[in-house]
Amino acid sequence: MVAESNPARRLRRLLADGAKRLRGRGGLLLAGAATLAVVASAGAALPIAAAVQSPPADAVNAPPRSAPAALEGSGVTLHIAPVGGFVVDPAAPFTVAIEIDNASTETLAQGVVRLSSASSPIETSAALDAWLADTSATAAQLGDAPSPTVFGGSDAQVMIGVPAGAVAGDGPAVGLRAELVVGDVVVAASDAAFATPSAEAAGAPGVALVYPLTVPNETPGLIDADDLAAYTAPGGLLGSQLDAVADRPVAIGVDPRIIASIRVLGSEAPTSAVAWLERLAAVGNVVFPLAYADADVAVQAQLGLPGLLQPTSFSDVLDAADFTAGLPGVPGTPSATPAPDAPEAADGADAAAAAPGTTPAGTNPPATTPADGDGGAETVPTTEQLLAWPYTRTDLAWPADGTIASGDLAWLSGVGLTTSILAPGNVEAAEASDARSNAASAIDDGTAVVADARITPALRDAAAATSDTSWREATGRLGAELALLADPDADAVSLLASFARTGGEGAERVGATVDALSTMPWAVPASLSDVIGAPPVARTLASSPEPDERRAVVQRMLDSEAQTDAFATAVDDPRLITGPTRRELLAVLDAGWIGDPAWATTAGEWLVAQDELRRSVSVVPSSTINVISRESGVPTTIENTLPYPVTVFVDVAPSNGRLIVEGREKVTVEPESRASVIVPVAAGVGSGDVTLTVSLYSAEGVQIGTPAYYDVNVQADWEGLGATILAVLVVAFFAVGIWRNIRRRRKARAAAREGETDASEQTDASEQTDASEQTDASEQTSAPALDDATTTSDAPDTSEKGSDG
Repeated sequence: MVAESNPARRLRRLLADGAKRLRGRGGLLLAGAATLAVVASAGAALPIAAAVQSPPADAVNAPPRSAPAALEGSGVTLHIAPVGGFVVDPAAPFTVAIEIDNASTETLAQGVVRLSSASSPIETSAALDAWLADTSATAAQLGDAPSPTVFGGSDAQVMIGVPAGAVAGDGPAVGLRAELVVGDVVVAASDAAFATPSAEAAGAPGVALVYPLTVPNETPGLIDADDLAAYTAPGGLLGSQLDAVADRPVAIGVDPRIIASIRVLGSEAPTSAVAWLERLAAVGNVVFPLAYADADVAVQAQLGLPGLLQPTSFSDVLDAADFTAGLPGVPGTPSATPAPDAPEAADGADAAAAAPGTTPAGTNPPATTPADGDGGAETVPTTEQLLAWPYTRTDLAWPADGTIASGDLAWLSGVGLTTSILAPGNVEAAEASDARSNAASAIDDGTAVVADARITPALRDAAAATSDTSWREATGRLGAELALLADPDADAVSLLASFARTGGEGAERVGATVDALSTMPWAVPASLSDVIGAPPVARTLASSPEPDERRAVVQRMLDSEAQTDAFATAVDDPRLITGPTRRELLAVLDAGWIGDPAWATTAGEWLVAQDELRRSVSVVPSSTINVISRESGVPTTIENTLPYPVTVFVDVAPSNGRLIVEGREKVTVEPESRASVIVPVAAGVGSGDVTLTVSLYSAEGVQIGTPAYYDVNVQADWEGLGATILAVLVVAFFAVGIWRNIRRRRKARAAAREGETDASEQTDASEQTDASEQTDASEQTSAPALDDATTTSDAPDTSEKGSDG
């Protein structure tokens, strides 16, 4: 059968075959493999007589056996390190542990591990780079050993003994290589380097270390009591970090959020947290503050903020009853119960020009106005008191790796952070002749100390190691780098190496790495202050602005915070809203989030939460309102879902002149409740539909929430029309009655006249004549004014005579 020519196919077949054999034989192959794999713990070397497998005499200096290229992305990695240490002495026999880490989901079949070494000593940093970068470089075979079957997601170790003199070791460092071959496929290969005892100790560089004492980036703006108790307990996240660096030659950058989280609890703080805080105060390390919540300072510089973002208040979490004995954690701390009439702390003349919650150059974080307790006899500590700490230095900025752009150092200096700690990738690569130079730098019209590009990666790899073998491999690389930098003929240099921001993970490896470094004769422990004070080297900034998308999101968050600050004016004490908002904003800006794909989701959730907060005070929608009188009112209900009372003014604006609003109405709504108010309105001209825009405003004139719209049906003429109709009905009623009375009388008169006519017909003519004469005389006497013209004209004369007489 023709062998497969594709290494990838052959590897997949080998992995599949190994899994089938294990399933078919119930995993019994592991028992045989276990006899071939010798697992040794760090510091427990395998006896040389039992472990050494001497290579053939003609194979010591022979080129490695050829094999197909390793499969990329196979998920299998190798780690190489001498058993029990991180230094290789070629003049003595030693044992090498090769760890096989199978991170794939497939089972790795049995194979062979081959060990070789660089064919010549490594004497320069350039030679070291060449060895580590090329796994096909010429090497001398040292020996091999069978490898066991390795399940997916697990690891195994193989030991290979090396006799004295098998490794070319006349230089300061040696190189080792391991290859894992399954069938005829090189599954994985790895190179490593280790210092030798022959390395020069004279001219060793001074090395300062800096470590971020932080919490995971998912932590909110304040750490709660339960988490603090767990973190500060023996073996906890914060306890392990302090164990790793306390009273060791390491400068500590502390997240002030940790200190404030313990202090705001006062007498309710966990005992372990108070003890941790006291221990931090007593360490002999250089201690300096990071930004609160280790917030990204570079993005603040690139957005041109007027100052460094700081917490504005903790009043929402303070209880005066918890501070009768002062602040916890540091013996001798001044009492946190000043006189009730103590004035609020001032921030300096320049503070007024800064945005709320930012710290201008040369000023302290703003102080929170003390809040009186019951009866005014007790107060809570101010923001300034909660954040105050006896730091060794307060002039340092530590931006995240590769985030500083042109102009940022000047901005940081302007807010009081005159020296920045930069990652090696934030400066242009040094020439080979300048590779050994001080960390102190003059860059972009600013001052910085730059972490060394050679020792920092090795230091971080050692701190992040997940096994003893991988840790010894990384520590060995660190020793080799330092051994190659030692130069007895050159001036002494002061270097800096920085640990990564891992949120406290792997702290136990940090302590072991610092201790191992202190035992290396090729490095001299140095203080961070000494490194900063060394003669600076002119370096060129590799401008690395943060992505446009990230800066745009951060700007949206700042704009949203400004809207929340305006909304908070509806609360009697706005700090109850603005304080937690600022703290959570800083937590989302944690430098540990940089490069994490989940950050966009976290930032989006923060923005949504702020939007919901601003909708917590709102106008309750209403059905159509009918207005039928000239003087009326619009009933309005206000809902408050906040845990604090709010005071707002209700403003109603009509869409046309059919309604006239007579003014705003003030209303106070208790926490998590509703309140109603009647806004008086007056009917204008005409009837019809009107849309009322109902808005809420704080006492400072800031609009609160989103306006609501009410539909109103105005029939203001109905009142006058109704009165008119009623008046008409009343008049008509009386008119009909009067008309009926008149008609009745007319009928009576007509009947009377008819009777008189009948009687007159029966009388004789003489009686009619006499009656007529008598009637005429009577009419002349009773109605002279109705007589003819002569009689009418005589009447006034008689009247005048009467008047004269």
